[in-house]
Amino acid sequence: MTLTYEANPPKVTPNTTNTDNIVQFVNRLGRTAEVCGGIHITENVLGYSRVSPILVGHHLYEYMPGVIMTLTMRVRDKSTSEIDAFVHDAIDEEFSGVLVVAGDGTLDSPNLNHAPSSVVRRLRKDGIDKNLKLYLSVPVNPVYTRMTSKINAQPHGFMTQVIQDYSQVEDIMTNLPDFDIIPIVLYPSPKNHKAASFLQIDMSQYVDNFPSFVDKIHDLTGNVLLTSPGDHASLYEFLATHRY
Repeated sequence: MTLTYEANPPKVTPNTTNTDNIVQFVNRLGRTAEVCGGIHITENVLGYSRVSPILVGHHLYEYMPGVIMTLTMRVRDKSTSEIDAFVHDAIDEEFSGVLVVAGDGTLDSPNLNHAPSSVVRRLRKDGIDKNLKLYLSVPVNPVYTRMTSKINAQPHGFMTQVIQDYSQVEDIMTNLPDFDIIPIVLYPSPKNHKAASFLQIDMSQYVDNFPSFVDKIHDLTGNVLLTSPGDHASLYEFLATHRY
């Protein structure tokens, strides 16, 4: 069974160096990677400036050679040359896949109007998909007639937004049968209530049967990406005691 852990790199702050941030973070990721099937590293979540996922991946692979890594690339504020440099760096640092998203906007970030589907289409044309799996995002309740550009881009697969019900995954699998689907699930910890509220997720729907909820989704998709921004320790314990 492939359970992957979603990791948000440390925020960049004026009083802390990247090295200080990375050492502790990578040590924790390395321990987590030992009890799960891989690590997905995000980029600048909610517009906050964070340590580069490329840099984190470089150090994580040194810490744990062979670890399976994927990452997010936000394209809203990247030029074409910056996008190309990012994906080539991802390949060089042994990432296996990249989720291409527009990304959250901030007041001081440029919007260069790159549509993720157009970026994936161009990267496939350039042959990047031979070395790096390309993913796009899919809402939990998609209107498939509005997904034509994403479907036509022919990514390797789709990563969902955070789901709370098995039927959401079932619907996506039924309507996108030619693609790998990676559902994202929020770990039901009280410390994740803030995240759940922001994401409009009702964790009570699965808190009492979380292991079987995850099992059932995996039986359908083959992959589950677990996120727990407020409670790494509890998710680590779950992963350590539910190894497949």
